[in-house]
Amino acid sequence: MKKLMIIALAVLLSACQTTSNDNEINELKAQIKELKHIQALVAQKVGLGELVRPDEISIADGQRVGDDSASIVLLEFTDLHCPFCARYHKNIWPQLKADYVDTGKVQFVGKELPLANIHPRAAYAAVTLRCAAAQGAYTDAKNFLFEKGAQFSSSDLETIVSDNNLDKDVFDACLKDVSVHNKITSSLHEAKKLGFASTPTFVIGKRQGNVITDYEIVNGTGSVESFTAIFDKLLAK
Repeated sequence: MKKLMIIALAVLLSACQTTSNDNEINELKAQIKELKHIQALVAQKVGLGELVRPDEISIADGQRVGDDSASIVLLEFTDLHCPFCARYHKNIWPQLKADYVDTGKVQFVGKELPLANIHPRAAYAAVTLRCAAAQGAYTDAKNFLFEKGAQFSSSDLETIVSDNNLDKDVFDACLKDVSVHNKITSSLHEAKKLGFASTPTFVIGKRQGNVITDYEIVNGTGSVESFTAIFDKLLAK
């Protein structure tokens, strides 16, 4: 019934009308928006978020590597204790970074998807990375955290501080900052709404301000060739 209602309302808004009642048109638009929202919530609740993905995906609050003027964005949802994420980071990412990110063609944006049910310490590793990134040590700290993997422990925090010359007091305060933990939670919720349930998951698309459009999804580590094929296709448009 809701689907039929959306179709009917869409027809009303896409054809010539005999009325010029702006209030009525605005009301119909509001109803369509609300019905789409309800459909999205239902799909997410039953694990079918991928069927109602939005036309635009935000890159706000992500950790960025590369030129802000790049026309293509590679958005990664990662789990720092996921062996497949570590494999991508070691075997695929360096080549992509050298050929596309360092040359200004693509910007990388990192977000978090710690799978707590199988990697109980991954969320804390994600907070640790956020706090290192706040002092400009995103890349080096991420390398270290992937090397440690699930063996990461509180004793490794001292290594991150010393190796990256971080302000320890600022770093320690950040680790306890609720707003930083909330950013990890927000990233988790975003991934769930998009229907992402495994790591690594990538979104590759055209930048429009602070969102990605015309995007493709890559699940798993992929290959250098699979990523470059998408990059080159988007760059050619």
